[in-house]
Amino acid sequence: MHPFKSFLFGLVVLACITGAVLLLPNAQWAKSLRDQFPLESLSTSRDDSFDENREDSLSLQQESDITADLDESVSDTLSWYDLLDNLLHKDGQIRIMYYGDSQIEGDRITSNMRRYLRHYLGGTGPGLFLPVMPVMYTKSLLLQSSSNWKRYNYLSYRDKNISYNELGPFMAICRYLPEGVRSDSPVKATVKVHPSNVADSASSYFDRLRLFYGNCDEDVILNISSGNTLIVSDTLIKGEGVSELSCYLNGAKQLTLEFVGNVSPDIYGISIESDEGVVLDNIPQRGSTGLEFTMIDEENLKESYDYLNPDLIVLQYGLNVVVNVRKEYGYYKRGVSRQIERLKSVTDNVPILVLGVTDMANDTGGVYTNIPAIIDAQKSAAYESGAYFWNAYSLMGGQGSIFEWQKNHLVQADGVHMTDRGVNTLAQMLIDDLFNADSIRNIVSSDIISEPVEPDVMVAEMQDDDIKPLDIDTTSPKKANTLLLYDEEHPLIFTSILFWCFLCLFLLGFGLVFEHKRLRNIYLLLVSLYIYYKTGGAFVILLICVILINYICGLLIGRSKGKGKKGTAALIVGIVANISILFYFKYSQFLIDSINSLFGTSFVVYDYLAAFANAFTLSHFDVDTIILPVGISFFIFQALSYIIDVWRNDVAPERNIADFGFYLSFFPQLVAGPIVRASEFMPQVSAPYNLTKREFGHALFLICKGLVKKIVIADCIANLFVDNVFGSPAAFSGFENLMAVYGYALQIYCDFSGYTDIAIGLALLFGFKIPVNFNSPYKAINLTDFWRRWHISLSRWLKDYLYIPLGGNRKGSFRTNLNLMITMLIGGLWHGASIRFVVWGGLHGIGLVLDKLISPFRGKNAKKLFVKIVAILLTFHFVAFCWIFFRSDSLEMATVMIGQIFHSFSPGSYADMLIAYKQFFVLLLAGYLIHFIPENAKEWSRGLFISMPIILKIIVVLAVVVLLCAVHSSTPTPFIYFRF
Repeated sequence: MHPFKSFLFGLVVLACITGAVLLLPNAQWAKSLRDQFPLESLSTSRDDSFDENREDSLSLQQESDITADLDESVSDTLSWYDLLDNLLHKDGQIRIMYYGDSQIEGDRITSNMRRYLRHYLGGTGPGLFLPVMPVMYTKSLLLQSSSNWKRYNYLSYRDKNISYNELGPFMAICRYLPEGVRSDSPVKATVKVHPSNVADSASSYFDRLRLFYGNCDEDVILNISSGNTLIVSDTLIKGEGVSELSCYLNGAKQLTLEFVGNVSPDIYGISIESDEGVVLDNIPQRGSTGLEFTMIDEENLKESYDYLNPDLIVLQYGLNVVVNVRKEYGYYKRGVSRQIERLKSVTDNVPILVLGVTDMANDTGGVYTNIPAIIDAQKSAAYESGAYFWNAYSLMGGQGSIFEWQKNHLVQADGVHMTDRGVNTLAQMLIDDLFNADSIRNIVSSDIISEPVEPDVMVAEMQDDDIKPLDIDTTSPKKANTLLLYDEEHPLIFTSILFWCFLCLFLLGFGLVFEHKRLRNIYLLLVSLYIYYKTGGAFVILLICVILINYICGLLIGRSKGKGKKGTAALIVGIVANISILFYFKYSQFLIDSINSLFGTSFVVYDYLAAFANAFTLSHFDVDTIILPVGISFFIFQALSYIIDVWRNDVAPERNIADFGFYLSFFPQLVAGPIVRASEFMPQVSAPYNLTKREFGHALFLICKGLVKKIVIADCIANLFVDNVFGSPAAFSGFENLMAVYGYALQIYCDFSGYTDIAIGLALLFGFKIPVNFNSPYKAINLTDFWRRWHISLSRWLKDYLYIPLGGNRKGSFRTNLNLMITMLIGGLWHGASIRFVVWGGLHGIGLVLDKLISPFRGKNAKKLFVKIVAILLTFHFVAFCWIFFRSDSLEMATVMIGQIFHSFSPGSYADMLIAYKQFFVLLLAGYLIHFIPENAKEWSRGLFISMPIILKIIVVLAVVVLLCAVHSSTPTPFIYFRF
C-alpha cells in the first residue's frame, strides 16, 4: 500500500474534523478540540501580562488629579529608617506581602528574608498560597492538590471564563467546579500541605490556618485534618464578599484540607501563619509586568487586605518589561504609579517598596541598553506615588554585570533568571541593605534606597501623544512559539491533535522517499529526532550522544570479533558510559539528597545539560535540579542490548550510522517502549517498504484502541477518582481507597498498553513491526505468568541481560531465588530513584520466589476452572497491592492507604458513594469487562474493523475522535511511563 494513501486517509479525517468544527462550533467536543490545538501560539504571541486594549488607562487629567491627592500624603511618608523602626517595635503580627514575577518563583528570595527576620522577630508558617500555584513552592511548602482544582486570573475574566474580576490578593482565584456549575452530588476537592525538605524549622511549624473565600452559592463543608486526626470540620457560609475561616493547628506538620460541596467557592488564599512575629507572603505572577492591580475589583481587593492587614508590600517586577519595551516608558511609568496608588488606596496607605529590575542579557549575549530607562520609570513611579525604591541594578554592578554573575554561576545561561545561588546572593544583598542594623544608618543617604520626594522634582509632565501602549515585540524569540521550537506547554505527544497533524506531513514526506532505503532511513531518523526534540527539548542532544557512543562501541566490538580482549574492553566502556548517563540523570539527585539527609551535608548537583539548554533553546531550566530526560531508561536499555548482542555475536555491528541512529531513535517506541532488540529491528531497516491493506487496517485499529485506552479510560478514571484518593488517602474510607487501587491498576495498564498499541500502529504505518508488549496481564494465573504478559520487552531484557548472566536457575534453588530478588530489585530501581520502587520490586521478587517454591505442588487441579479463577484473583490482588507503593507519593502515604483499607473500611453509605462517583465506577467496570473479554472475541472485533470498506473506517475513526474530544482535557496528559 502506497504511503500516499495513508497520508490521504489522514488528510480526509482532518478535513472532516475541521469541517465539523466549523459547522458545529458550539458542540462541546468541538470546543475541546480547539482548546487542544494551540493555533494562537503558532501565529502571534500573546503577552499574558499586558492588554493594550484595556479600559483602565487614565487620561492626563485623571492622572494629575491623583498626583494632587498624593501631594499631602507624600510629605507625611515615613523615612525607611522610621518605617523599619516601627516594624521592629510593633506588637503582634508583622505581615510583609511580597509580589513579583518569575524571579521570585519557588519562594527563593522570600524564604531567605523570612528566615532572617524571624531570627530577630519570631513567627512561623510559610504564609499565603493557593491550591494551584504558578509554580509549586520549593523552599518552604509543598502542595498536593486534587486534579479538579483550576486557577483563574484576570485573563480568565477578560476571556470570559469567569464573569467577575473579584480575584483577591493573588489576583487569581481557585475553584474545583466552574462558576455557575452545581453538581448533582457532593464533590470532594483536597489540598494537602506539608513543608518541603529544605524548609526552615519556623516555616515548617504550622500554628494557625486562615482561609479567605467568597462567592459561595451554597454551604460547603471544610474538613481540616493532620494525618488521621481531624482538627476542624466547619461550613463555608454562602454569600458574596470576602469571608474568613480560621483555626489553630497546634504545631501540625502536615495538613489535608477537604472541601465537600455541590458548588465551589472562590478561594482567594490560604495562609499558614502565627499570631505574632513575621509573616512573609510569596506571591509570584509568572510572565507579569506588574500592571495587574487595577484590573481587578477594588472593593474585593480592599476587603482582602482588611483581613490580611499588611504592614509592608514589596513589588519586584520588570523582567518582562525589559524584553518587550524598547522605546517609550512614560506609559509604563504611569501604569506602575497607578498600581501603587491602587494598593495604597485599598490598604489605607500601607508602605510600598519597589525593587528595580536587575541587569540581564539578551538571547545573543548582548546587553539590554534600555534597562536604565526602565529603572528611571520605576523610580519615578515610586517617587510620584509615595513608595520606596531599591536599585538592584546598581548594586549588582550596573550594565554588563550580569556576565560576571554568570561566570560565578549566579545567573542561568539565559542571562535573565538567577540560579539558586544567585537568588541567595541577591536576597542577602537585599537583607543587608534593608534590614541589617550595621548599614541602616546609611540607608537614607544611599542611592540604593531612595526615599519618596515631592512630585515637583519629577520629570516634566508628559504630553498627550506620550500616552500609548507598550511597544510589544511580537517577534521576540522568547515569546514566539514556532513549529521549530520546543514548547513545554505543547509537547508533541500521541494525545495531542498537533501530533496527528504533523503525522500527516510526515507521511507526505515519507511518500517521497520510501522507495529509497537509505534516504528513507535518514528521513525517519530526522523525523524521530525532531519529534523527540518537540517532546523533550534539548535532551535530543543527549539522545544523539547515546547514538554516537553506542555506534562507536558496536564498531569496536565488531572489529575485535566479539569476545576478544579489545571487544570486551569496548563493551565495558559502552556499559559504563550508558549506565553513567542513566545514573547521573536518574539517580544522582536521589543519592545527593540521601547523603545530605543522613549526614547533614550540603552537597548540590549541577545540571550541565540544562545549562546548555538554557543557553541555546530559550528554556529556563533550574540548573540546580537535574531534570529527567523523557524516555531515558528505554533508549539506554535498548542501547545496552545492542552492544551486548554485538559482543555475543548475536547481531552484526551496524556500520551505517544513520541506520543505527534510526534504530535507536525510531519515534513510535522511543520514549515509552517497547524495548526493541537490534536482531528484531535491523533486518527491517535494510528491507524494502511493505504495507498491505490488512496491515493498514490493523494499524488504524491499534491506534484507535490505544487512544481510547489512554484518554477515555486511563485519564478519566485518574481525574474522576484515583488522583484524589492517592493524593489524600486519609480523607477517604477504606472502601474508597480500595476502589482507587483497583482504579490505578486499570489506569496504569490502559495508559501504558495504550501507548504501546499506538506505537505499534504508527510503526506499522511506516512499514516496521515492533513486538507486542502486553498480553492481558490481569488474566495471569500466577506472578510468573504476569511477567510474561506485562511489559514483555522489559521482562525479556531483565531475563536475558541480568537474570541469566547472574546464573539464572542453573546454580541451585538458593542462587535462583537470590537472582530473582536481585533482578526484581533492579527492575524496581529502573522505574525510579525512590525507595517506593525498591519496595515494589522487592515485593514482586518475593512473589516470584514463592511462586517458584509452590509451582511443584500445583498438580492437575490448576487446570480446573474454579481453581484458575481463584488463582487469577489472587495474582491480581497481589499485583494491585504492589501498585500502592508504585503510585503513592511516599511510603508514608502508602501505609496510610493500607491502614485505611484494613481499619476504616466503611464509607458510611455505600449507595451515596457509588452515586457520587458513578462515572468512575462505570468506567472501572467497563474497563475490566473489556480486559477479560475472551481473546477470540477481541480478534473478531479487530478482524471486523480490518475488513471494513475505507469509508466505514473513516466513519469509525471520526466517531472515535468525537469521543476522545468529548472527554479530553485542554492540556494533554503525559503517559505515565514518560517519567521512566
